[in-house]
Amino acid sequence: MKILRWLDEHFEEYILSGLLVVIAVVMMLQVIMRYVFNASLSWAEEASRYAFVWSALVSIGYTIKENSILKVDTLVEALPAGLKHLLITLINLSVTLFFGYLFISSIPAVKRVVLTGQTSPALKIPLGWIYFAAIAGFFLATVRSIQKTGQDLGVSIRKKGA
Repeated sequence: MKILRWLDEHFEEYILSGLLVVIAVVMMLQVIMRYVFNASLSWAEEASRYAFVWSALVSIGYTIKENSILKVDTLVEALPAGLKHLLITLINLSVTLFFGYLFISSIPAVKRVVLTGQTSPALKIPLGWIYFAAIAGFFLATVRSIQKTGQDLGVSIRKKGA
């Protein structure tokens, strides 16, 4: 159970930190190679791009978990408490359904890419691994949205019962 709790609390943080380190190290290596040794790496820009794509998609779930996802809540804040909780629950359910739909829709799209057998030009890694970021990111966003909805419903129920 401790492992599951740790993963729930830190999974995205460690992935995003690792990807940021990869981007920084690869770009610094590229700068050193280009300006010190007058030779560039053919794969550096591609590796950084793919790490950025992964970080962008994984960060969706992280922003939902941390409640820092971009939103405009002027209307929500202007409502009375009862309507406010109802609207927040409806928004959370909509977000969950949206990311659930994207998750389900991304599976056949990634499967098609995998079946083509394409590889990236410089790194020669299967593009399916790159496109798998959509499945992973939308899955994490769906899970975090479900968690967020459950937390908000729990808070709302506790406030009504108190």
